[in-house]
Formats: sequence, C-alpha cells, structure tokens
Amino acid sequence: MKTPTAGVLCLVVLLLAAAPAQAKIGDSFSVFLRSPLINQLQLSVEGQHPLSGPMTGRVLHRYLSDDAAIVVDVIVAGATIEQELMYAPLQMNRGVQVSFFLQNAVGSVFGAQKGMIAFRAAVINKKETALTFGGLVMRFIPMSDGRVRVQVSR
Repeated sequence: MKTPTAGVLCLVVLLLAAAPAQAKIGDSFSVFLRSPLINQLQLSVEGQHPLSGPMTGRVLHRYLSDDAAIVVDVIVAGATIEQELMYAPLQMNRGVQVSFFLQNAVGSVFGAQKGMIAFRAAVINKKETALTFGGLVMRFIPMSDGRVRVQVSR
C-alpha cells in the first residue's frame, strides 16, 4: 500500500482552508456576510433596524428569500452575532433549508442533524421543542400564522 504524497496532503489542506465560513453565534457579523447560507437560501437584504428596550445596543439584520417564504434575522451586538432566527413555513419539506440554517448557526453538521430531530418534533406535534448543542440553544416554535420560528442563541 502506498502512502499519500506530499502533493495530495497539500491539496487536502488547501481544500479545507478554502471551505466557506459558517457564521456561528459569537462570530463576527462579517463572517455571516461571507457564509454560504445567503446563497443556499437565496437571501436578499431586507434591511437593518436598531433594537430598543432590553435589546438596546443591538441591530437586527433581516434577510428575505427570493420566494418570500423564509425570513432570516441576525441580531448583532457590536460586531458579534448574538442570535440567529429563521421564520419558515411549518412544513416538513422545509427541512433542507432549516438544516442549512442550523449548520451555519451552530457551526456543525452533527449539531444540525441533532437539531433536525427537534424540528421534526415541532412540525409533527405543533409544539415548541428545544435542544442544546455546544453551549447553544436551538428552539423550534410553531407560530399561529403557519410558520415555525427557529431560534439559535446562547
């Protein structure tokens, strides 16, 4: 059996280094702007709004999908992502989009897979479910307007 050559190892390292950034909770907002989520969900900038009350000092950045079915909110304190929220139709076939969102927010494919179990439970039972992963809390909250709010925060 042959051992990998230095060229193959170098290629692997370059491919890993070129992987798109995921914008986890606690990362800089600039990482979110470079993350693949914007393209995966076909998001366009809807606007940004300074928050007030107990959320004073934070800015909500809103993105809307091309089909207008999905809204993604990123709450930023300073330059740091504090919370990510997704509003999507309460339908099982939206699981792919929810999975992309979770993978980006928690920074882990495994975390997203665990979160999908809670998402499915929320859709089937139409009840709030929550799950923790890596110090983050994923909440899936069915809303009265037929959507689900997916919230990832510390």
